[in-house]
Amino acid sequence: MSLPDYRDCVASGVSMFEQFSAESRNVVVLGARQARAAGDVAPPGARQVPDECRPRSAGETGGMSGPARSRRIPRLALSAWVLAAAALLALSVAVAHYLGTDTANADMSAMGAGHSHAGQALYRAGAGPLRPLFGSALFTVWQLDAVALAVLVLAAATYLTGVALVSARHPGTRWPLARTVAFLAGLAVCAFATNGSIAVYDQVLFTAHMIGHLALVMLAPALLMCGRPLTLALSASAEPRRSRIERLARGRVLSLLTAPPVALASYTVAIVGSHLTGLMDTIMRTTWAGQVEHLVYVLVGCQFFSLIVGDEPIRWRLGSPARALLLVVAMAVDTITGVVLLQGTRPVAMLAAPELHVDALSDTHTGGAIMWFGGDGIMALVMIVILVGWLRHDEPSDEQGWLEQARRANFAARTGAASGDVDRPGFDDDDAARTSYNDWLAQLDRQR
Repeated sequence: MSLPDYRDCVASGVSMFEQFSAESRNVVVLGARQARAAGDVAPPGARQVPDECRPRSAGETGGMSGPARSRRIPRLALSAWVLAAAALLALSVAVAHYLGTDTANADMSAMGAGHSHAGQALYRAGAGPLRPLFGSALFTVWQLDAVALAVLVLAAATYLTGVALVSARHPGTRWPLARTVAFLAGLAVCAFATNGSIAVYDQVLFTAHMIGHLALVMLAPALLMCGRPLTLALSASAEPRRSRIERLARGRVLSLLTAPPVALASYTVAIVGSHLTGLMDTIMRTTWAGQVEHLVYVLVGCQFFSLIVGDEPIRWRLGSPARALLLVVAMAVDTITGVVLLQGTRPVAMLAAPELHVDALSDTHTGGAIMWFGGDGIMALVMIVILVGWLRHDEPSDEQGWLEQARRANFAARTGAASGDVDRPGFDDDDAARTSYNDWLAQLDRQR
């Protein structure tokens, strides 16, 4: 019998399941539920783990021991890595072909790009002559960014391996299909943004470059974080790897990077710094700078949207109002950036493409409008989804809000309580500790 909510499965429950046989499982689960109802959920310092992560008894796994199951390679994982190996081999052959072809990427040479032949073969191979980006050209013009595709293929294979291991390690438990679809859709968006038509034109049209920005810093990260990759890693891992991942997820470094002010500041610096400085001129003209920009956008986007849609087991778990507030501030950043570009008098420096007959300043203004309306539109859509989900859930959440987490951490620091104690219900029931904390608050009030 599995627990109804993976967030209620704590370390004490895990040890109980390891000690008792399948015949006593019902008693153990009943005892665990009674303990939770009484508020005695875990010893100090215990960490919560997803339900998919808990060890199962021999009766739950059909009599097969853990080592015997771990030696079996899940069919989905095997298929994923076979396909990944085939894709990587095909990419290697394609890169070798373009490296050996003197006429590779002739269109880039015609535009006066000063990139090396090796760089073209790795990042911008196979695009044909440029024509106006309308109609069918949006879907039929492609290039080969072999490096980006290789990373995406490996990410997909790794994720699918985790999905397979959840079912293999915990029979009867399936990773939600919606999360898998969301993660793979995020990878597909990254693939189109680096290999599709907007990537082919992203050095000669600022409008195409801006669409790629929105895809890589907003749309793709939101979908990737909906896939819950960190939760999947916990669910698919066995000890001691799971404990290491838990420590990393709630460690100081990741807690700092995912702190709401830090995540918002990173997003602001990435958007403003890349669009409203001379850096954009370099990015538009240099292939390697564009590749670094793509990577930074995806990482910053994941850092931001892990707080908005991720719901991962990290230090900061925001409530719906706090998530909506973060989105509002991010929308202001997008709006200001878009308006500055829209009203600017200097065009962004782009590679020459006379055959497109595009005015550089007009294209820059259009790119600003895309940032303004497109960026705000994506953020508004995410906000609507969050608010609708919040209104549809009538039951109060057992998650600690951002301010509550800060209050508990402050309580522990001022009263000398252990960090694990403040994670328990009724952490402030101790009269002496509560009095000490209230005295500190009174002292702060007198100092004002």
